[in-house]
Amino acid sequence: MHGQAMASIIGDILLFPLMTADLAVGALRFSADAFRRSATGADAGGAAAAVAFLAGMSEMLGQSVILVVNRIALYRFIASLLFTGATYVATALTWAASALALAPLTPAGAFSPGEAAGVFSVVCLAFAPRLLGALSIAPYFGIALGHALEVWAMALAIFGLHMAMGLPLGASVACGGAGWIMSYALRSFLGRALARPLGRLKLAVIGSPLDKSPQMIIDDLVAAVRERTDGR
Repeated sequence: MHGQAMASIIGDILLFPLMTADLAVGALRFSADAFRRSATGADAGGAAAAVAFLAGMSEMLGQSVILVVNRIALYRFIASLLFTGATYVATALTWAASALALAPLTPAGAFSPGEAAGVFSVVCLAFAPRLLGALSIAPYFGIALGHALEVWAMALAIFGLHMAMGLPLGASVACGGAGWIMSYALRSFLGRALARPLGRLKLAVIGSPLDKSPQMIIDDLVAAVRERTDGR
């Protein structure tokens, strides 16, 4: 009996990455089934949270060149991946809380306490486009890509609330879109109000102020190429 339980646990652990990948791909395709699964199943809800966590890690992976140039130690690099992943989950929680707070103001009415976890899972899964966040560090088109991923994520949140939580489209737009605006405003406010303590926390995790920005790295490379060309 003990062996069967252990085998079941191992099987669940091995299947979890596959479930996470399946839900992420489904979300990117605007699959209603993927969002319904994330909203109603405990395992699928955990996989949805993993999508948001991995999206944060993807963004930090995109900055790996910056970390290398700034000579960040390997263990601090890993810590920065985990830290950024956790901030994305916290952002999803803020977004979901905003949607839950706005729901009573719509004709659909408030969510029940049992539906709160489903809303959080839907919002987490909507972060699937940000799995491509590593590409947003690229010069020239990176900033535009980052904005496009934000819009894509917001559209998925609206879609997920509509299809998985049964909200009318108008209420989904209000809760998903306005919830995103509120969470973004809160992030911006806290980013300014808590700039110093957050900066110290980030410095403690990463171990460097990251003096070299992406543009500075590009400028240094261009300058080096010009020096070699002029030297010839």
